[in-house]
Amino acid sequence: MRFAAVRKVLFQVHMWVGLVLGLLLVALGLSGSVLVYDDVIAEFLVPPPHATAQGAPLPLDRVIAAARASTTARGPAAVTPAREAGAPAMVRIGAAGRGGGARRTPATQIYVDPVSGAVLGSGAAGLPPVLAFSHQLHGNFLMGQSGRRFVGWLGLAMLALGVSGLVLWWPKKGQWKNAFIVRRTAKGLRFHRELHGMLGIWGFIVFIIVSFSGLALSWPQLMGMPNTGPSARVVPTAAPLPGANIIGADAAVTLVRAQAPDMVLRTVTVPPRRALEQGQPITVSFFSHGAVNATAYVDPLRAKVMAVRDPSQSFMAWQRPVHQGLLGPVWRFLVFLSGLLPAVFVFTGVVMWLKKRKNRLAMSAPLALEPAE
Repeated sequence: MRFAAVRKVLFQVHMWVGLVLGLLLVALGLSGSVLVYDDVIAEFLVPPPHATAQGAPLPLDRVIAAARASTTARGPAAVTPAREAGAPAMVRIGAAGRGGGARRTPATQIYVDPVSGAVLGSGAAGLPPVLAFSHQLHGNFLMGQSGRRFVGWLGLAMLALGVSGLVLWWPKKGQWKNAFIVRRTAKGLRFHRELHGMLGIWGFIVFIIVSFSGLALSWPQLMGMPNTGPSARVVPTAAPLPGANIIGADAAVTLVRAQAPDMVLRTVTVPPRRALEQGQPITVSFFSHGAVNATAYVDPLRAKVMAVRDPSQSFMAWQRPVHQGLLGPVWRFLVFLSGLLPAVFVFTGVVMWLKKRKNRLAMSAPLALEPAE
């Protein structure tokens, strides 16, 4: 089959996939861009209190104790250390519902000055509504677990559009000079074609990487990612040990850090004392190698690490930090921009389609044959 025939087929696939799925892809991309900076947006919408005390930070156990003393909420306490000077430590205390089918009580988030231990404020834990909606939209299109597979198909469509777009963009001999820009003289149909192609080629690598990582997250088993189902979330427990000295958050972090010296601490979750006495572990969540989510479970009665789930040696485990822009500020910004590309592609693509229909031009006609309006 001649390349011209292949190109014509690819053009039809590229055009109709973009036209039919365009609005869905735009929603997926824009919600993804919002989530890249969800922490910044959350702090803008609901600014946390400012910590004013100066000096060495208190032990995490003291921070948890101050938070527990300030509320009637009960349940495990998850403490997130202050990220920088002036930022508060955050303690999320969640009370589980009574019985397997009971509704869970909303968790309470308490802000604590990490130096003085003063409670700076509290409120219901959770994301602002716009971010909660964006997470649901981007993760499953508001369709629950089945929606993840739907998002996976959209990710596959983005990959198909990216690869076919590269083939369609590929310049002929002697046309490479203008293939990466929009010429100042370009107007009308030619302007939109050149803008479409320029943004596509400059954003191609990031767009393909982000689309592939999104596909991997939607179809983890198919892509060979570590199991993320219920069996992967089983928490190990220790046998009760009457009379044992129960360790706290700080000692648990020290034990985990001895096994993972490069870890970046995220949160430490400490169950209520009665649960600790029964062998419930202290959970230490951290970034392994600065980006991959990892979890360690510490026996609070015997002061030992029971299990560490660190998938950072797996290539597929890096797809989440890649997709979320967790590989540094430059990559984060590039991922943000990649989420805006579908909106521009759909807009320019629809304009081109309408202009060609109006002018009765062949849809797959090469750019060189199209009149500059």
